[in-house]
Amino acid sequence: MKRKIELTDVWETFVTELNTPKKMKEFIDGANKAYNMTQDPDVIFSALRIIAMANGNISKLARNAKVERRSVYNMFKKGSNPTFRNVASISQNLGVNIHLSLSSTCN
Repeated sequence: MKRKIELTDVWETFVTELNTPKKMKEFIDGANKAYNMTQDPDVIFSALRIIAMANGNISKLARNAKVERRSVYNMFKKGSNPTFRNVASISQNLGVNIHLSLSSTCN
C-alpha cells in the first residue's frame, strides 16, 4: 500500500538547503503560497519546524522565546493548536515575520 506523501514530508528535504538568506526567503515564500492555497495552519507550523531545524537547537530556541521546550515540540506536531503568543514568540526568535494582508475575497 502506498503511503500518502504529505507536503511537509517534501519540505523536510529543505532543512539542509536553507543555508543562505536567499534560499530561506524562497522557502518562506513557498510556505506562504502553500498556506494561502490551503488555509491549513499545519502548513505554517510545519514551515516553522523546518526553519527551526535548519537553525539548530530547539532547546535554545525555546529558552530564548520563553516558551517551554515541550510546547515548542508540540506546536510543530500536525493538528496542534498552539497559542498565538507562542507562535509569535517562536517566529520572532527564528527571524520570521508574521503579517496580515487583505484577502482577495474581501470587498
